Amino acid sequence: MKNPAEAEKTEKPAQKKAQAKSADKSAEKAKSSKRMLGKWQVIIKGENAYIAALSASNGEVMLTSEIYSTEDGARNGIATIIKGVETGNFIIYRDKGGDYYYKLKSAGNRLLCVGEIYKSKDACEKAVQSVKRIAKDSPVAAGVDEGERFISYVPAEVTAPAKGRRGKWKIELTENGGFSAKLYANNGQVMLSTEEVASRKTAEKAVESVRKNCAEGNFYIDKDKFGRFYYKLHNAQRSVICTGETYDTVDGVISAIESVRRFAAYADLIN
Repeated sequence: MKNPAEAEKTEKPAQKKAQAKSADKSAEKAKSSKRMLGKWQVIIKGENAYIAALSASNGEVMLTSEIYSTEDGARNGIATIIKGVETGNFIIYRDKGGDYYYKLKSAGNRLLCVGEIYKSKDACEKAVQSVKRIAKDSPVAAGVDEGERFISYVPAEVTAPAKGRRGKWKIELTENGGFSAKLYANNGQVMLSTEEVASRKTAEKAVESVRKNCAEGNFYIDKDKFGRFYYKLHNAQRSVICTGETYDTVDGVISAIESVRRFAAYADLIN
């Protein structure tokens, strides 16, 4: 039987070895965690048009911000989004093509950013979890990166639809208990939906905002990661009012914009 002094001599090297092994594991875990972080970028998409984007460690874009008129605005937007990740709400949507994407909204229901397109709800939900994990600690790249530019849109003159074919605006209750204004074509197809708001009166104001900005032609045309085209309708402050569906061609999305402008201007609001 070992005496206490001999036992202590035997245990000390073993303890040191275990402690060193534990320290190595902790260092490796920290290193691995650092590798798994993403990167924030400020990207220029057009004249006085900047966005912030968060990419995963493999380079996949996880989200893009609203449009800002300056680089500083986009950088401040990153801080706002990070706060929103911690305190806001992620809402998952399904588009008419059956794909999924998410929007991040602030605690006050302001739209902060939109996620990429995913083929399944499960993949979209996993993307949300990844954003929650990496957004806060991912570094912000210095400088401005060149992005694929927005496609220019020149508004045409709006012509009134034929009588009886003017569509309608309807304010509908959402699944979350809020309100959203939807623009329907005369065949019942949903042309666009405004962001969810807390009251019917605010939704009515959103209809007027859409009408005004449609008439002024305040649209950006962009591409998703699958190469499909979609539009963003924005106001004079560059805040996005609503985002359209995806189309395979530029002509397709321009045709959709012209239809939206025509119906938005002439459709009646149905209570």
